Order: sequence, then C-alpha cells, then structure tokens
Amino acid sequence: MSRDFVRVGEVLNGLGVRLGLGRSADVGTIWKRWDQIVGTTIAGHAEPSSLRDGLLRIRAESPAWAAELGYLAGDIKSRANELVGRKAVTDVRVWTGPGDVVHAAPKEAMDHDEKERADASPPDPMEAFERARTAWRRRRS
Repeated sequence: MSRDFVRVGEVLNGLGVRLGLGRSADVGTIWKRWDQIVGTTIAGHAEPSSLRDGLLRIRAESPAWAAELGYLAGDIKSRANELVGRKAVTDVRVWTGPGDVVHAAPKEAMDHDEKERADASPPDPMEAFERARTAWRRRRS
C-alpha cells in the first residue's frame, strides 16, 4: 500500500485559498515580518488584521496613525509582496479600533525571562486553541 504524504503547509494553503483567506504562508510571512514591512515605530502603533483576496487590512490605534498608513499604503503593499515573493497584496485598507496594538518585540530586544516565555510552548494544544478562540471572539465583537 502506497501512502502519499502531504505537507501541512500545502493543506493550509489550499484551505485558506478555498475560504478566500489567501495562502497561510503569505499571511504568516506578513505577520511575522511586520516590523520589516513598516518599521518598528509604525509597528508599535498599527498591526495587520487580515489578508483576504489580496486585501491587507491594517488596524491603527488612532486616526492619526491611520492617516499616516494611508499615505504609505503603496509602500506597504510593495514591501509585503517583496517579502512574500509574489503579488499576495493587491490593496491596503486601514481602519482604527480601540485597544492597544499587540506587537511582539523582536527577541533580541527581550530580556531573558521574556525570551523564555516566548520560546515556551503551551503545555496543552487544546489550551492554546481555547486561548486563540477566545481572542478571536473578543476581536469579532
């Protein structure tokens, strides 16, 4: 009996495309390298919130930052596509929302305890899933 194994990334990419969410690898690259796309100052005040059908939505913490990002939309699109290696972002839209921007500092800027917490994997995958689902629900409401 022959088994053909499929990589998880291929499955997720296919699922994301079918759902109109885009390729998971593209989304992961943009989120992970957000500092490189917009710079650390802007990354502290704005974050990507979704990438769907080529539309990258960015949440800014204030109207002033939203206006600034609006001026930089073309540059953000170009840099994101350059990092991804293909034309994943076709348009950029900026919106403002309450709350602080959740921005992970680069590991070299973290102290020892912060690095250990960032590197530590959750003890139970279901616990991590529940935390993610709770955060998702909070953001939707």
